[in-house]
Amino acid sequence: MALTLYRSILREAGYLPHPYLQSFVKARTKDYFRAHRHAQEPSKYLKKAQLDLRKLQRINSGAQKPFMRLLWYAFGRTGRFRRELMEPHFAESYPDFPKREPIIPGVEGSRSPSYPPTLLALVSNPISKTTGKAYSAAEVLNPKTMPARADPTSEEARLIGPLSLRRMKNIHRRFFVEQTGRILPPLEVHTPISINDQLKNGTYVPRTRLEALKPMEMLQTLASPNPMYSPPSRSTEEDRIPISLTPRRSSKLRLGGRSSRWLRRRYRELLASIPAVNVWNPSESSEPENVHPSGETKGSKRTNKSAIVSIPNPEQPTTKARVTWSSDMVLSPDKAGSLRTMTSKELKWIRDAEESTQNIAKKSPK
Repeated sequence: MALTLYRSILREAGYLPHPYLQSFVKARTKDYFRAHRHAQEPSKYLKKAQLDLRKLQRINSGAQKPFMRLLWYAFGRTGRFRRELMEPHFAESYPDFPKREPIIPGVEGSRSPSYPPTLLALVSNPISKTTGKAYSAAEVLNPKTMPARADPTSEEARLIGPLSLRRMKNIHRRFFVEQTGRILPPLEVHTPISINDQLKNGTYVPRTRLEALKPMEMLQTLASPNPMYSPPSRSTEEDRIPISLTPRRSSKLRLGGRSSRWLRRRYRELLASIPAVNVWNPSESSEPENVHPSGETKGSKRTNKSAIVSIPNPEQPTTKARVTWSSDMVLSPDKAGSLRTMTSKELKWIRDAEESTQNIAKKSPK
């Protein structure tokens, strides 16, 4: 039974619309069955595998919600992959990152969480968060949830007494866990600083180890209409299939009869949950332009000025980080590809229709 279920999941994964999604599901399935092949109670784990099989069947039948859930798992918006993408932005990954002073003197574990430049930018920007408001750098380092009694010179501290140091430590830790849990991590970190300069100056730029795969360029291609195609108004179903997405069997491209346009819209929704992070050294270079993975620079007419935040880190003033939209398609969901030219036959039909409408209006009694 386990072998039949395993083969069924791999078969269903082969019908997903992109090779990356197919390999992601197959690799996760292989790891799951390999980890529990010697389990004492296999029925419990087989039940979860059956649920995964039903989810894949729903995805291949064209269900939107489970397909978006799969995209979020595959591109690190949730789950274990998200935690792996967040690790390079934590202070533990920064070499020799300065630690904050202990709140309780002499107790090493009472240090407040540190915020490296990229993490501070991600926490402080609503673009990179699932829920919650944006905070300034000062509000992140000193949460508003901290009572006024934390300041020993305040009136509340004089009347009631100073706040417990242990409670201060817990408030800082709780705020850190809550805010970092809402972050949507970037798939790539862009920087004008070369690798040699990073090694020479000791500048650390977080890397997700996905830069060589260029995931944002792949998503940009999947979300865009193929520029090679200019289909007629009554094109066949095959004409609407981009060459870059055409698998060995054309029936595998669409989920339950869904069109390629429906798939492009789902990938655009995914792009809206992926922020772009730029890191630069203000002492050596100016602030970089907001260049997307596709190579396009956002124009002034299309730029959401309130969504761009440049935040220096007071704990490490040598670098700055900025969070922006990952694609112009996020700012304009209705952005279309190149439009074809109207044919003379279609133009003649429109003019004849307008003329007929005018003649009917003249003949009708007032």
